[in-house]
Amino acid sequence: MKNLTVKKGPFIILMVLLLVSIFFLGGFSSSVAKEEINTDSKSEISVSGTGVIQVKPDIGIINIAIETLNVDSEAAQDENTELSNKLVDALAKEGIAEEDIKTSYYNMYRERIYNKENGKEQDGKYRVLHSFQVTVKDINKVGAIIDTAVNNGANKINNIRFAVSEPEKYYLDALAAAVENAEGKAKTIANTLGVKIHKPSMVVERGYSEPYGKHVNFRMEVASDSIATPITAGDLEIKAYVNVTYNY
Repeated sequence: MKNLTVKKGPFIILMVLLLVSIFFLGGFSSSVAKEEINTDSKSEISVSGTGVIQVKPDIGIINIAIETLNVDSEAAQDENTELSNKLVDALAKEGIAEEDIKTSYYNMYRERIYNKENGKEQDGKYRVLHSFQVTVKDINKVGAIIDTAVNNGANKINNIRFAVSEPEKYYLDALAAAVENAEGKAKTIANTLGVKIHKPSMVVERGYSEPYGKHVNFRMEVASDSIATPITAGDLEIKAYVNVTYNY
């Protein structure tokens, strides 16, 4: 019986051709798939939106201070403590809750005075400053509270600002207005380009601006017993910001 002999040369060539064909077809099908993916890409319009809501403030925040001066440090502190207690008691009688009267700053230091005669500095009196942050939840009483403070030891009204007690509920209205503002911009751009936008593909909330920015300058004057110091608050602005992306 004759032994069969397989020639390796033609067999190897055949296998190489087969592998090359598979590689070529695979690369071709891959390029076709890539072309199909690219045809699915969409154009986008990205816009920003701002919403603004005007609100009436319902609380007032007053910075009230008592400053005392004495050559003796202990005497300066004692005098300040006595006046501070008097102030807090008077505010409580006006209906200000204990949690709405907070110490915001306390400091004592000795002054340095320049002597013009000898050109040197020398020790002066001790100065004690005690500042309170007082929250008035009845905004119509802000002027009366200032008068009460001044008549009961306060000698500095550093700042008055107005706010809303629940800014979150107003912020939601501002947020809705911001989204509508963004949609209006996107439609204007789309109409100009002659295209039609679809539902948003991305919405990013950028936060909001705090409405605690209405400050009032105040000049120290003691009002008469019958007329309260007139304080007007005006409106506050609550703003919301969004970024929106539309496909078309």
